[in-house]
Amino acid sequence: MFTAIEHLATRSKPKEVRVVVNPAPSRKIPLLAILNQAFRDAGIHWDIDITHGDGDGHILAKKAVEEGVDAVAVYGGDGTVMEVASALIGTNTPLLILGGGTGNLVASELRLPTTLEKSCDLICKDEFSVRTIDVGMMNDQPFLLRVGCGLETGVVQDATRELKDQFGKWAYVFAGIKALQERAAAEYKIVVDGKAVATGTGVACVVANAGTVGLGKLTLAPSVDIDDGKLDVFFLKKANIEGIAQLAVKMMGLDQLKVDGEPLLDASKMINHWQGEKIEVYTDPVQDIQADGDVVAQTPMITRAKSACLKVVVD
Repeated sequence: MFTAIEHLATRSKPKEVRVVVNPAPSRKIPLLAILNQAFRDAGIHWDIDITHGDGDGHILAKKAVEEGVDAVAVYGGDGTVMEVASALIGTNTPLLILGGGTGNLVASELRLPTTLEKSCDLICKDEFSVRTIDVGMMNDQPFLLRVGCGLETGVVQDATRELKDQFGKWAYVFAGIKALQERAAAEYKIVVDGKAVATGTGVACVVANAGTVGLGKLTLAPSVDIDDGKLDVFFLKKANIEGIAQLAVKMMGLDQLKVDGEPLLDASKMINHWQGEKIEVYTDPVQDIQADGDVVAQTPMITRAKSACLKVVVD
């Protein structure tokens, strides 16, 4: 088991920073003015690249690394953050996350500042902190948060850009209600580190590298850790009120409370949870797979943990 201390280090203030910006979800703020004032006043040379389509974040960040910048910053939602991060995996170049999307779950997971000014301040001091975290891999597709099939994919598909622009994070709540009404069950087989742990009917399966779900301090489970070298898999058996209630119990950690040696609330009836370094998920029929907010593939979903491979600027 890794410890947080082993994953923290300090570095001297960077000389050059490249900022990758996704303009689609940008808030109505003077972005360039804020970046320029923060970095100029700190004596940091900076430049900016704009994404125009899928995959641009990876390409631009990779180019920045090849040019030898000291850090790559990203302004956008979780999908853009993942694209940029994918080019930094295994390198010594740290990622600075400047939250600018609807969810910003990666920033929430790492307890990063919520304002652009404070995010910039993280690297404008004489020294800044870097945390080395895990990345999940699904074939060649990396993910920071989670991949999933079934119910969660319906939420991702229904939370359209128009809905996000109008309702913000509530877009996912509305999409979740719609998905609950429409998502059909499937047959699942789940294999953890080579051992079959579950076979049966269910409505969703999530493999998580991080636990944050974006609603207050709720997590998929308190035990999920972004730098423990493992992945967590959750299997939701029924998409009804009882099933969702059991999921909420799990997320709040109430399933750990006991009275006279017995669980106060048993979350195992509707949702199962396992942990391992390699997770395999098979479904019948085939299901779409979402990764960090984007639908990217179809089952089977073969994932593994890639430990301590990404450096992120933290508070």
